[in-house]
Order: sequence, then C-alpha cells, then structure tokens
Amino acid sequence: MCFNPFGIQDERTPYKCINTKCGRHFCDQCVKYIQIYNGNVRQFRCMYCLKEYRKNQVPIKDILLAEQLWNEAVVNYGIKRTRQLLSNECHATDLKFDIDCRQRHLSNLINIHKRYFDWTEFPVTRVEAENIADQLSKIVKYINEETNAQIDICKSVYRNSISTPDDDNDVGSHYIRLCERLLLEITNAEFHSLFPNTNAIFTEWMHEPGSDDKFQPKIFDLIKTIEQDLTDLWSSTHFNVRTKIGVVGYTSVGKSTLVNRFLNVSSLIENETAPISIDKSTYFPLQFDREEPLIHPDHQDRKTAVTFVDIQGRDKSKLNDHSQREADRYLHEIFKADCDIYVIVFDDELCDEQHKWIVDIEQTLHRKCILVRSKVDKYYLSKFLELSEVFYAQSTVEQRQQLDSIILQQIRLNNSVDNRFVYLVAQDYQPSTSDAQLLLKNNSFDMLLLLYELSRLAFNAHNSRIHSLAKRAVARVINICFRRDYVLNVLKYQIAAGIGSIIPFGEQYPRYLSREGIRDAFGIDDALRQYLNQYKLKIAGYKLQTSVFKDCVKVQELETHWKSKAKMVGKAVDTTAVAGGAAAADDIVRTIAPITTALSGAARIAATTATLGIAIVISGGVCAWSAISSLQHIFSYVQRICDDLIHVTDPLIHAIILQLEAEVPNHTVPIPENHSS
Repeated sequence: MCFNPFGIQDERTPYKCINTKCGRHFCDQCVKYIQIYNGNVRQFRCMYCLKEYRKNQVPIKDILLAEQLWNEAVVNYGIKRTRQLLSNECHATDLKFDIDCRQRHLSNLINIHKRYFDWTEFPVTRVEAENIADQLSKIVKYINEETNAQIDICKSVYRNSISTPDDDNDVGSHYIRLCERLLLEITNAEFHSLFPNTNAIFTEWMHEPGSDDKFQPKIFDLIKTIEQDLTDLWSSTHFNVRTKIGVVGYTSVGKSTLVNRFLNVSSLIENETAPISIDKSTYFPLQFDREEPLIHPDHQDRKTAVTFVDIQGRDKSKLNDHSQREADRYLHEIFKADCDIYVIVFDDELCDEQHKWIVDIEQTLHRKCILVRSKVDKYYLSKFLELSEVFYAQSTVEQRQQLDSIILQQIRLNNSVDNRFVYLVAQDYQPSTSDAQLLLKNNSFDMLLLLYELSRLAFNAHNSRIHSLAKRAVARVINICFRRDYVLNVLKYQIAAGIGSIIPFGEQYPRYLSREGIRDAFGIDDALRQYLNQYKLKIAGYKLQTSVFKDCVKVQELETHWKSKAKMVGKAVDTTAVAGGAAAADDIVRTIAPITTALSGAARIAATTATLGIAIVISGGVCAWSAISSLQHIFSYVQRICDDLIHVTDPLIHAIILQLEAEVPNHTVPIPENHSS
C-alpha cells in the first residue's frame, strides 16, 4: 500500500511495481517521484525495491481501479449534468451557468497557484489553465450577446475546451485532469514555500537512494531541519500561513451565500465569489482569501489572515441512494479539506448524519465546530405575516418592534441543538422582494456575532494550523524517504536466518541484528533520545509499535468507557503475544550478543551463522521459510518504526511551537504580503 504525503495510507493507488517480488502500490504522486531520466528518455525506478525499469516499461496500472477512480471524479466534478446539457436541448441560462461555474473553479485554483509561484517562473499547468479559463469566459460572453440560437456552436466550443481530443466519450476529461494537476502542484508548492529547508533535504534524499551505511535519510537531521523551518517562520515579518475556515452542509442550504458574506463581496458576478445555484455548484473545496483580516473582538491588535473554504455540499437527492457509502464519502471530503474551524450550515432540523459530522469534527479531527441556521429571513417573514396579518414592508415600526423579539425567540427555540448556540443568518444575498430588502436593512440577525466568534477562534487556531502543516511535512518525508525496503541489504540477514533456523530461536538473532541495523540506518541513537527527553513528550491514543522510543515518550490512554477498554485489552493480548515472542527471542540472543559485539556488518552475520552450527544438516524447506519470514519481519519493522516516528514527532512539533510562542509572548499574527486571492 502506498503512503501519501499526508501521513495516511492511500487506497487510491492504481499503479504497482512491475517487480512481482515487490508489488508495492503507488498513487499518482508517487509515480511522479519514481521517474528517472536517462538522457532525454523517461524511465522509472521503484522507490522500494530499486528495480530500474527498461526503456519502454512503466508501473502496472490497475485498469478496474483506475476506472473506479475516474467514475468518482466524474461524479465529484458534476460531469453528468454537463453531458446532459451538451447532449440535449437546454436553455441558454443553464448552459451559461455551467460554463461560468467551471470558469470560476479554474480561476480559484489559478489564484491559489499564484500565491506560491514567483512571476519569474514559468508554470506550465497554470498557463494552460489560464488559457482554458479565458476560453470559457469568452463563451459566456458570447452566450450573452447571441441569445437567439448559436447554442450549438457554444456547446461545441465548450466541449472541446474541457475535453481531451482523443476521448470522445469522456466529456470534461481535460478539465478534470487539469484541476487535479493544479491541486497537486498547490500542495507541493505549499510544502516548498513554508518549509524550504525540509523540502531541500527531502529532494536530496529522494534522489540519493542507498542501503545500510549508504542510506542517507536520518531522523535527527529531519527533526533539526523542521525545527529550523519553524524558527524561520516565526521570525519572519510576514506569515504565509492562513487559518482555514470550512463551510459544510447539504446542497442548496446557503453555504456559498454565507462564504460570499464572509468575503464582503459586492457583486456575485465576479470570479472571486463562490458560485450560487439550487443545484450542485462546487466540485472541490474552493478557497477564498478574505482581503481584510479578522480582528479579535477582545484584543484589537490581534489580527488573523483567514481563508474561507467552500466545501462541496452533500447531495440531498442521494440521501436514500447508497446512503452509508455517500455519507462516508462526504465525511471524507470534510476531512480532506483540512480546515481549522468548520461551519455547519443547515436550513432545517439537524438529522443524525449532521450530528455525526459534529462528533467527527470535534472528536476525530479535534477541530472547532460552529452551527449556523440559514434562511431565517424566509421563516421570519412568514411568521410575521401570520402574527400581524400584514406584509412586513407594509407594517408599522411599532408592529415590527413588538413582534421582533417574539419571532426571534421562536426561531431559536425551534433550532436549538444540544445546548449549543446556533447562529442565525439570512437567505438572500441580494434580496428579491421588498419585504426581504427591508428586513435585512433592519436586522442582520447573528452575522456580526458569528464574525466575532470566528475572529476569536481563528487567532487561537493559527498555531494549530502551523502545527498541522509541519506535521504533514514531516510525515511526507518519512513516508516517501524512510518507508523503503532497501533500508538494509536484507539478503545477508535472510541467509543467516535460514541457517540459524535449525535450532530453537536461532533465526531470531539475525532479526535482532536487522532491527538494530534499521535503527542505525535511520540514525536513531543516544543523541536523538537525549534530544527527545528534554521535551518530556506525551502521546495520547496511540500505542507504540516498537520499543525504540519507550524511554523518550509517555503514552497516555484516552478512552475510559469500559467497552473501549475491553476492546483495547483484546488488542493488547494479541500484541503481547507477538511482542512477547520477540522479547523472549531478544533475551536469548542477548546472551550471545556480547560475543559478536566487536564485529559489525557481514562479519557479525558470519559469526552468528558459525555459532548456530555450520556442520549440521539443514532442511531446505525450513531454511527457505525462515528466510522469507525474516524478510517480512524486516519490512514490517520498517513500517512500524515509521509509524512511531510520525506519532513521536507530532507532540515534538507542538512543543517546539509552544517554545517559539513563549519567546514572543506578545506575538500577533502578521498578515501575508499578498493577502488577496
């Protein structure tokens, strides 16, 4: 299974190594990393087994998985509706909105892309995106000018702009691939921009593979480098880090309208606004930088640059269609957006699924969650007419003052959620009736209170955003540079394990040495442990997979419910059985370890095999099994120690940030130089 840069196993891996003995899977990003160039000829080399492919060989592609991923992309990008518009007769307005929506999505990615790439560079992907965005803008204008019929011409140009010429059946294929490339480049650029030193050693280690004493990546070097990047970031006069506030909910509840209110946009026709529609109008998380920083309501000197993220809505029409699968998919979209604060928008009573969003955001992601009831102006006007028997615009000032508190109290009572404060906001960004226009002029509901609360939370969450990004940077390096099968020259350990298998626990000593070899290759030594001990690190909710850091980190149990404890006890029994066997084997091999302490490398292995009985007749089957088992043990240990490294560096990064924060006690969050999108 491939490990992507975000520190999690990536199941979206349609490629695998052609070496059947390796068979490792790769995501699209890893395929980019394993490319090598022999002159001008592109080749590949597996980052795990070092298999160098011949000139015309490429990683094996899982056609079924790739097709499944493509079908998911078609759904996420709303291509089905575009196909219908292009294949059937449609109104010019519907076609224009679809084109305009896609143009805004591209423009949004282009603006984010510009944050990280200097004007002196030549970003090929962005130039291509700008050309297509320009084409789409021209089509929209053409539809405006030619309202009579040139629809077929517009459809043809639209289809050609967003599709790959060779893919007649895949409308929008070029558009999807272009957006995905931009998203990937933005992720990479953010890493490079915020953590330049870490990115530099990442690049160096990626292109200098080796095993044993030639294995370059060292965990202490990585830790000191990320510490330097954090120090440089803190000492910078301008932070490039923005607090991210995500807006989630079902389709057509007013998410995009609320985002536009947060941005203080004056016109909805501008590219820098979130598209609004009764249908799905967001294909991937759209990021909008707010020009004005949010100001802490209690400390006017605390200003925080923020980015609002318009997350695609959960389609209401699919609530009963593969409900659990769609629910899980949307929850994944929430997680993937990786925001520091989440605003859940709803226009009706909260259902069980929405309550689950709250639980997962707060308990799994450990992020703040704000509840917003939208479209209250619609209910307000209806209730006002019911109580006063007159339209709001035709009522007197006394009638409005008399009924205002009564109606608002009723709205809050109807929308109470588990003793949480629910913020009330209006529906119409641009009121369509005189009643709504007058109401919004007299009553902004809780919009100001909502901004105050977000301003307070945004400042507090800023350091958490830096922590999250730094943790992701470390995980990226560990997952791509350290999780490699060629950390050791495993052949000599396999041979020793095969020979040693003729006596009880005989194969355990080579395994013991291999674990020691992995730790040496990673640079896990007394200096590293001494460095970690000074921070008195604590890990909550994670059980260390190896004994490497047991003296450097204190593990805390979070779960207190007896069922959770019982579940953990069951897991602990299984783990103890395995770990106990390894511990027993370690005790045995330690009795012969002093004999070979003075030796190293091949000499130590040779001494081990001699001690375990060269003159004994060996069963070929037992030796082969032991050799394979030893190989699996080595690779498993690499994965487990990498898991531990990621979890240990998490509280370490937190401690470094607290130390930096303490050195600048009056620190306020500076605003990036280019704070507009």
